[in-house]
Amino acid sequence: MDICTAPVIDVVATGAVIGNAIRNSDYSVRDVAGYLGTDTTSIYRYMRGDVLPSTDRLLMLSTLLGMTINDLLAVA
Repeated sequence: MDICTAPVIDVVATGAVIGNAIRNSDYSVRDVAGYLGTDTTSIYRYMRGDVLPSTDRLLMLSTLLGMTINDLLAVA
């Protein structure tokens, strides 16, 4: 792989993927926040693409939502 074409995570698109996955699940934002040990504000920040979840929280999200981490991440 050429170093100039290295993949980059698209934070906003990843937020949209996370948001859609939560909306299409049987879980509320409050449920997800409780599972991740955080507050709903953090979940909404992930969903807006303001910030990425930590690696640990990505793993937890992928497990809860039945997806792989790669499925949750949008690459630019």
